[in-house]
Amino acid sequence: MMSEKNRGKLIAFLFLLILGICWFEPIVWLITNSFKFDADFITSFANIQGPMDYLTRLIPREWTGSNYTELFFGGTNVNTNANIGLMFQNSFIVSITVTVCTVIITSLSAFAYERLNFKGGDKIFWTLMYMSMFPNVVAILPQFRIANALGWVNNLNALIWPMLAGTFNIFLIRNFMKSIPKALDEAATIDGASSFQVYTKIILPSIAPVMIVVGLFAFNGAWNDYLWPRIVMTDVNNQTLTAGLRLLMGQYEQRWAHMIASCLVSMVPPFVLYLCAQKYFLQGISVQAGVKG
Repeated sequence: MMSEKNRGKLIAFLFLLILGICWFEPIVWLITNSFKFDADFITSFANIQGPMDYLTRLIPREWTGSNYTELFFGGTNVNTNANIGLMFQNSFIVSITVTVCTVIITSLSAFAYERLNFKGGDKIFWTLMYMSMFPNVVAILPQFRIANALGWVNNLNALIWPMLAGTFNIFLIRNFMKSIPKALDEAATIDGASSFQVYTKIILPSIAPVMIVVGLFAFNGAWNDYLWPRIVMTDVNNQTLTAGLRLLMGQYEQRWAHMIASCLVSMVPPFVLYLCAQKYFLQGISVQAGVKG
């Protein structure tokens, strides 16, 4: 007879296995269909006779890598106005700049709110927190008017500056700083250290894990942003990859297998980044759980 403890482990394992299959199946669907010809993709899911028949339809009748090669080198019915190499470049410029600047700005802001006792600091912080609860779409119109007034329409500046000061990131870093004893700051101040030296010599090394997590979130948010680049960027030469995927459709027809391949290509940089920083990402989840708890 199986013990109650082992029975609980088996149930938990089966539950996680089902969740894993539910999560992994769409990825398998994307990968297999990206190697199909468009005609094969369009007809492969017609008149399905059951689950097993559906699974067999996932396998291409004839494998092809043309969907990937055409993204970078062009091909039949591919929109030549969509330069995926330039889109990659724009996405990397925006995402890396946003990541670096976000880490610097949010850590400095969190340090000021947590360690510098200035008048009205808490009121300003919580006012910003309450304002951040409004949906982002509410700010689209005024944000566009500001970008237009500054001459940033069709300019990468419009994609960088509005994303730098994330209130939640400040909240996350500030709460992480609470675990650092203020006695360290006081000792450094007695030794003649300035506030900026306290920030660089004591605080930064201590909050490195949470700053890496904030950087991951910032990069992912900038890379996957779709709505705002679609609004403020009308020139294809300034378009980012996620928002520019629509330009990779055929000029005269919708090439679905080609689009699936382009979506998978756009997923590679964030996936590689998360893979390399997996330990810090998991630590960030535990930090968020501590904040919410």
